[in-house]
Amino acid sequence: MPYRTLFDFRLPTCLIHGPGSIKRLGEFLPVGQKTLIVTDPGLRAVGVVDKVIGALDAAGIPHACFDEVLGNPPAPCVQAAYRRYTREKCASIIGLGGGSPMDVAKMVGVLASHGGHVEDYLGAGKVISDLPPLVCIPTTYGTGSEVTQFAVLNNPKTKNKDPIISWKIAPRAGILDAELCVALPAAVGAPTGLDALTHAIESYTNLLANPISEAFALQAIALVSANLRLACANDYELEATQQMLVASALAGAAFAQTRLGNVHAMSHAAGGHFEIHHGLANAIILPYVMEFNLQARPEKFATIAGLLGVNTAGMGTRQAAEAAVAAVRQFNRDLGIPAKLGEAGVKAKAIASMAKTAMTSGNVAVNPRRTTLRDMERLFAAAV
Repeated sequence: MPYRTLFDFRLPTCLIHGPGSIKRLGEFLPVGQKTLIVTDPGLRAVGVVDKVIGALDAAGIPHACFDEVLGNPPAPCVQAAYRRYTREKCASIIGLGGGSPMDVAKMVGVLASHGGHVEDYLGAGKVISDLPPLVCIPTTYGTGSEVTQFAVLNNPKTKNKDPIISWKIAPRAGILDAELCVALPAAVGAPTGLDALTHAIESYTNLLANPISEAFALQAIALVSANLRLACANDYELEATQQMLVASALAGAAFAQTRLGNVHAMSHAAGGHFEIHHGLANAIILPYVMEFNLQARPEKFATIAGLLGVNTAGMGTRQAAEAAVAAVRQFNRDLGIPAKLGEAGVKAKAIASMAKTAMTSGNVAVNPRRTTLRDMERLFAAAV
């Protein structure tokens, strides 16, 4: 019997797609009222923020900018962005960048509409009012935050990355414009693209997968397989970059319905303990969790193998499923991803603590194979 036979599917975000689509930004913001751009210093330095400002100026929308978002942002970063929002008397928010700026933008919206401290809203069901108009503009192709009801906060108290979960924080619009990220360095593009692959694989194989989420996830896997290596190869592959933005949004829309699995439970714990880049942690951990889950979803992993370019003709289901793991490992090697978390700074001495933290994640409950604390410790031991 399926884990769940009744489901709903929500995608409240309007997606604007295509090179140059940043020109439509003004359509989704209040005319004549100031908006706050939430971004990071790197995007300011390379001129991406200036392109967004140009679109706002053309639409006659006044603006302010908070460009101090950190990777794995903690509460003080969110509070600082909210202070800028209130000081500048803003009425809307733009999240520009990877997952961190988009998530901070969402959390600024929560504080603007609810008050208090951002930690008050961790968990599900605590955000009950509409946010100010929010537009997210991804400049990496991995997180899918432009279409999800999640915002993740790095929480030193729990040594974890804890989520705010509410459809109220899903953006009004997401703009997928490859011109803003076609020159994304491979060191950023590779782990974020593999983050999208992880989202799609975990959504497709977990207990809450449904026919609609599966369709989104399968297309995302196919697009990542066909485009990520090329998008990372040089600074000029506009079409491959655009397809990766689509893949990321599809994967985000899929896991927004289903949640994820052990990979994300582990990567959030590793990030909370060691500040490892989220996409990098996912990419490293993914093949280890796939191996663990093979026996629960062999047919689905066999399908994934085909989408990743494996010729599965003549293979049995189990052999094809195992080939999917090998294909992900090859993907990682091609893109310079380390084989072990230890190479990214994670220490073996923290395995027991990380495993306990990971087991508190709701993602473990929907992982396709039942997971005990001892299982989680073994997974970390293999990956570290």
